[in-house]
Amino acid sequence: MKRSLTLLAGSAVTLFAVSTAMALPPIPPYVAEHYAKDPNGAKITETLKMQTGKCAMCHIPGADKKAKGHGLNDFGKAVHDNLKHKLFMAEHAITIDEKATAEQKAAAKTKAMDLLVGALKKAEELKNADGKVFGDLIKAGTMPGNNPPAAPAPPAK
Repeated sequence: MKRSLTLLAGSAVTLFAVSTAMALPPIPPYVAEHYAKDPNGAKITETLKMQTGKCAMCHIPGADKKAKGHGLNDFGKAVHDNLKHKLFMAEHAITIDEKATAEQKAAAKTKAMDLLVGALKKAEELKNADGKVFGDLIKAGTMPGNNPPAAPAPPAK
């Protein structure tokens, strides 16, 4: 009986750890909210809604986001270079903290949004390798990042 309880407890801890590790990143909802409010963001908002992976604005689809460079495309690198990630994550943590008051959550969300919007705006001013301004691509409703096509799967043996 004692061994069964130990196994059950161990399974519960493992399940919790796996579910925590698999949590979605917090940035895409902030990005969508920002562009939904932006008068020039209507087209990119529609494009984002059609994406199956909400991370493709900044990440190369299928790339390992835990590897060095986080699988970022060129726009994602521009945002990353301008985002105060630790501050953003600290503010985001408050927005989901059950012990935080509604006022604390609202203030933290505003701060997190300000940090991300600042990084997005700086990145929008930059040009990609083709010389196109990221902000112009976004206004046109085009995903700004250069996402190379996925490599073909190796042939089956």
